[in-house]
Amino acid sequence: MNQKLVALTTLILILTSIAGLAYSHWSDTIYINGTIKMAHVGIQITSYKNLTSKYVMRYSTITSELSADGRTLTLTFDGAWPCWFIWVGLALQNKGTLPAMMKPPDYGYEDPNGFKDYFETKEYFYGSYPERTGFGSLEVWAEVKVPEQLRPDGTTTFTTKPTTPPFTTDPGEKVVLWIWIHCKETIPNNAMGKTVKIFITVVDDLAV
Repeated sequence: MNQKLVALTTLILILTSIAGLAYSHWSDTIYINGTIKMAHVGIQITSYKNLTSKYVMRYSTITSELSADGRTLTLTFDGAWPCWFIWVGLALQNKGTLPAMMKPPDYGYEDPNGFKDYFETKEYFYGSYPERTGFGSLEVWAEVKVPEQLRPDGTTTFTTKPTTPPFTTDPGEKVVLWIWIHCKETIPNNAMGKTVKIFITVVDDLAV
């Protein structure tokens, strides 16, 4: 009888110990330290060019500045007159980890007298090119040195044909974009010669 009582008491103690251990195990707080890498889309401007005529350069000062995130080029100029124009070249690359849908850029203006209403723009995309391709090897980039090589109607001496947006650009791939910005002849007298800023922002989206 005593042996049975001892055995029962021992069994109760063992079960209580196991239950306590199980509770302690499942009630502990576990901390896990690590880095989570999120997939993202991101086409950036890696280089740029501004080309205009010698006549325009005689009366207009033109400067450019690229934003820290590589997404927006700010074009600042003064002395804008009828037929003022510039070709802006953007060397682009998909710096993201996902395929991106390349779209025409957005334009923003900081201008007096509603001057933005007197601008017109045209875009010409070339690519996509593989990541290993150097921009210095592209006829649509390295060999373009004067505005006469580019024409607003899209007729150029390039053997490469433009790509019509939207189109997919895979991670690492590169694209060349040439933008024609032109001041119409109907510019009002009170807007002539003013300083204008144009913000050119890359537009992309997740390719699905």
